[in-house]
Amino acid sequence: MIDAVLKGHADIGVNDSSAVTGQLANFPPNSIRILPGQLSKLPLAFAMRYDSLDLLEWVNLFFLHISIDARLDQNLNYWVNSLNWKKDH
Repeated sequence: MIDAVLKGHADIGVNDSSAVTGQLANFPPNSIRILPGQLSKLPLAFAMRYDSLDLLEWVNLFFLHISIDARLDQNLNYWVNSLNWKKDH
């Protein structure tokens, strides 16, 4: 999408912030401008089979624990909301 905007095939692009943040690293600095604000705030989600209730309980428990001890926010800030992971990997 960013490529389409830069090549003039599209005037604007709309995507979620984590996708844009991840894609920005592939383009020259300051080649696009991200407008302030959000159109909506939808949570990230994980899917599993409807008959995997045990797995669902374990995943929910995992997210509960990492949200309580702040690892969830730390991981989101590192992997999703920034490009810090690129310099480490």
